Amino acid sequence: MLGAVSSQKQVNSMAAANCSSCDARCCRLTVVLDASERIPAHLTTEMSGGLRVMARAEDGWCVALDRVRMNCGIYEERPAGCRRFKMAGPYCSAIYSGAATRSNAA
Repeated sequence: MLGAVSSQKQVNSMAAANCSSCDARCCRLTVVLDASERIPAHLTTEMSGGLRVMARAEDGWCVALDRVRMNCGIYEERPAGCRRFKMAGPYCSAIYSGAATRSNAA
């Protein structure tokens, strides 16, 4: 029974997941770039160890995020790591429900 309750909570929390009303939690994650990805250099940075990643602003948001519209400024050319986050898909669900759980615990 507990599993059914947990599953129902996840379904309910994902019913609220919608890119047009999301606070872009995925845009605060570190996105490692593949060497084949052609992201403009001013949007990337190199981490220790030589990994090239999407750059983040001082507050942690991806620099490609259009903050007025809360959408990606390079959506059509976005990296593979970002493409994994389809609205309400498994990656989106994991961070969306995880953030909701942390918010409810506070």
